[in-house]
Amino acid sequence: MENCDELMPDYLNFIKGVVDSEDLPLNISRETLQQSKILKVIRKNLIKKCMELFNEIAEDKDNFKKFYEQFGKNIKLGIHEDSTNRKKLAEFLRYQTSTSGDETSSLQEYVSRMKENQTSIYYITGESREAVANSAFVERVKKRGFEVIYMIDPIDEYCVQQLKEFDGKKLVSVTREGLELPESEDEKKKFEEDKVKFEKLCKVMKDILDKKVQKVSVSNRLVSSPCCIVTSEYGWSANMERIMKAQALRDSSTMGYMASKKNLEINPDHSIMKALRERVEADQDDKTARDLVVLLFETALLTSGFSLEEPGSHANRIFRMIKLGLDIDEADAVEESTSAAPAVTKVEGAEEDESRMEEVD
Repeated sequence: MENCDELMPDYLNFIKGVVDSEDLPLNISRETLQQSKILKVIRKNLIKKCMELFNEIAEDKDNFKKFYEQFGKNIKLGIHEDSTNRKKLAEFLRYQTSTSGDETSSLQEYVSRMKENQTSIYYITGESREAVANSAFVERVKKRGFEVIYMIDPIDEYCVQQLKEFDGKKLVSVTREGLELPESEDEKKKFEEDKVKFEKLCKVMKDILDKKVQKVSVSNRLVSSPCCIVTSEYGWSANMERIMKAQALRDSSTMGYMASKKNLEINPDHSIMKALRERVEADQDDKTARDLVVLLFETALLTSGFSLEEPGSHANRIFRMIKLGLDIDEADAVEESTSAAPAVTKVEGAEEDESRMEEVD
């Protein structure tokens, strides 16, 4: 009997072998197996045998690297589907990190390198290593000396939804709200002062952006970026939103609900935010300030991995800013484009040709 789904789970479909038993119960046609406790016992033992085999392969690092390149997705699928063996399968995961270079590390190796004051495993999901390594989300985490795991495989999004912790350490996404990093008393005090100082700017920005964001708040995760878009704890990440948009049979209602949970976090130490705060406090109805807020939000969407709903509007705002930088008057630009349009002249003999065409018709 071939392709017996009852004996092996889907994620181990690359395993080939023969199961020989005198106790397998067949149906009356003797073509298919009947459900019984014996099948469950055999299935459990086969999975256990596979785990032992993976352990043997993992002892040779070079050999396991080749194995993982071929079947790493199957292991991640197993973490998503097999709750019984999830903990064991997690030991076989391998990822590049912010400190590992081109080499990959296991979660156990990551835990062994954790700092004394570190209580969580930090990770970021994205489209490529370059994108996640240069992301605004990892700025503060890396500056504090904490290692960040780079998850760049689409199936990692599904895998990490089920794998909540490893070795007693919680897995924390650096792209979600509520990221807590170990801070000194002075840093906590400064953060509270910044929240008060930028309270009005946050309120004005929320009013301008309206339903585009859930809230605007002061961030403690940014270093060199002026702002970023973070998702709520239960919303989709930017990478997950991109993956779901590519699904042909996606649920539109779920898409609209899960994708809408975005929060804008601003960097209180950035010169742009300081200047914008002063401008808003002077006149919160300043048209240029409103334009800048929308432009900052749309730019933050792009740098945070999201896509724009109206790229044309974003381009027009960029063009307006370029004109301001070049001291080009809007009226002059329109007049210039009008005068540049060539006049259409009537070709000699065209009327005669038209009349001939009418005769043919």
